[in-house]
Amino acid sequence: MSTFSVVGLMSGSSLDGADLAWCTFQFSEDDPAALLHWTLHRGVTIPYDESWQQRLRNAPALSGRELWLLHTELGLYYGKILRTFLDELPEKVDFVASHGHTVFHYPDQQTTTQIGDGAAIAGVLNVPVIDQFRTQDMALGGQGAPLAPLADQYFFSEYFGCLNLGGISNISIKTGRGYVAFDVGGANQVLDAMMQEIGQDYDENGQLARTGALIPALKQAADALPFHVQLPPKSLGNDWVREQLLPLFQDEQYALEDRLHTYCHHMAGQIAASLRQVAESEQLKLTDQQQLLVAGGGGFNAFLCECIAAAIEPVQLEIADPDIIAFKEAALMALAGALRWQKYPNLIPSVTGASRAAVGGAIHWAG
Repeated sequence: MSTFSVVGLMSGSSLDGADLAWCTFQFSEDDPAALLHWTLHRGVTIPYDESWQQRLRNAPALSGRELWLLHTELGLYYGKILRTFLDELPEKVDFVASHGHTVFHYPDQQTTTQIGDGAAIAGVLNVPVIDQFRTQDMALGGQGAPLAPLADQYFFSEYFGCLNLGGISNISIKTGRGYVAFDVGGANQVLDAMMQEIGQDYDENGQLARTGALIPALKQAADALPFHVQLPPKSLGNDWVREQLLPLFQDEQYALEDRLHTYCHHMAGQIAASLRQVAESEQLKLTDQQQLLVAGGGGFNAFLCECIAAAIEPVQLEIADPDIIAFKEAALMALAGALRWQKYPNLIPSVTGASRAAVGGAIHWAG
């Protein structure tokens, strides 16, 4: 049996902070694809202060020189917060797996940009660091995304499907030919951006959205965005959310609570449409014996989850354990790192559309 102690780092597009998850994985000695047991021991979110939020939000507009300096500085910052986290653990970890922070994602041009230099992190920690998980898949013609189905396959295979509600939402469905998964649309980053209009970081439990009323014209405009009718494999970058989706919901001729309410119904409708699209293409019958597991920060938004539950009937919505909701993506990065360490594929070509399975990730050895 091969056992690895790993810390995963994920920085999401909602800019709430860097999620760190300490996990252990036990794999079969004979088959690195066979995960025998895994444990999420500890998770923590290190919030970005206002300065870091602003710098990361503005990163797409930087010059090449400025962006590369930020790439290094963010890596040094990640190294600092990881050093504090590692020092509090009862054992030494084997390596760190960092997703970094996405600035650009252009699958049609086979390129993506995650900043937060893994070499800088490794230099601070003197521990091996794995980063750049998406690029090899994209070099093979894939989308490099979504990554979440890897966790769905290894951690939650007993479920019919999984829904991840992070800054961007993605869905994965288990079919007879493997997992079908893709990005559905924007998620928390749109809700959070609207709440910032009144100086709040997020709408706790969806309380304000619950008080609103549906704006049919706004929902219709959001539903009509061309991405929603594209067939998978498909993935989204934050630029799509910023440029095409978010401006629709920043129209202040409508009350904030009505826009929040409408956005929750828009999300729920697109998730339900995606579920039914997969069921039709894969000839799956949807029943009340099937469960869709929700993780990601949106799982804490009670109103949003109620909208989704109603939209996907007869399929049942199940909310994951709070630690899984908060730290699934960081645990996913730890898993991707453990597979990379064993030189085993950690992206799913049926999901990404790559010509073959990729072993994604660059290793920075440090010592």
